[in-house]
Amino acid sequence: MAGILDKVEMTRRMCPVIFLVDTSGSMDGAPIGAVNSAIEGVLPELCAMNEENADAEINVAIMSFSAGADWVTGDKLVSPQSVAWNGLDAAGPTEMGIAFRELAKKLSVETGFMRRASGSVAPVLFLLSDGAPTDDYRASLSKLKENNWYRVAVRVAIGYGEADDNILAEFTGNRETVLHTNNPEDLKRMIRFVSITSSMVASRKVAAGTEETNMDDNTAVLAEELTAQGGEMTAASADEEW
Repeated sequence: MAGILDKVEMTRRMCPVIFLVDTSGSMDGAPIGAVNSAIEGVLPELCAMNEENADAEINVAIMSFSAGADWVTGDKLVSPQSVAWNGLDAAGPTEMGIAFRELAKKLSVETGFMRRASGSVAPVLFLLSDGAPTDDYRASLSKLKENNWYRVAVRVAIGYGEADDNILAEFTGNRETVLHTNNPEDLKRMIRFVSITSSMVASRKVAAGTEETNMDDNTAVLAEELTAQGGEMTAASADEEW
């Protein structure tokens, strides 16, 4: 009996962390520089989180969008350890609607990132943008909101420069999870804090689409955590164990 039990491997639950990065011309200069530095810095942090937690495994996907959308990490969720970050350039319009349509495809259980849905917790969605779309993003966002994985996701927007909070809040559905920074270190701490908190919150929830799922609870719980921190991600809060 012991021999049989020794061969049983516990499957770690997947925690998808998905970044939507605005690479339009208005992000050129300091904003895209901060984003590149922060993502390069946070990838090792996510790797460390995977080593610290035996129950959940963070996998990442990173989309850039300007004149169209591109998954720079490929068509599948990948380990943060496998991502060699080369940095993104900023140019072109802000076709946020296209980004939302592409995200909706990838949140599909049948054809997208969530094909391993039965072993997943709710995804964490980061939108990093100056919040100035140049296309009809609302129609695409309306369609995205019909997706159950989007509805249970922890949704966070980080704004740069004169970002329009109203637009960013349309994506998150909660103004408390619209954050602001141009500082790479602050951004890295924010991402780590949100990833840790979201993973703990989502892992206590049932899979998307079940009758017990509270469709607003994950983002709302993160909003409560941010409010408790006074909207600031301190070094202490960002270093909490997950």
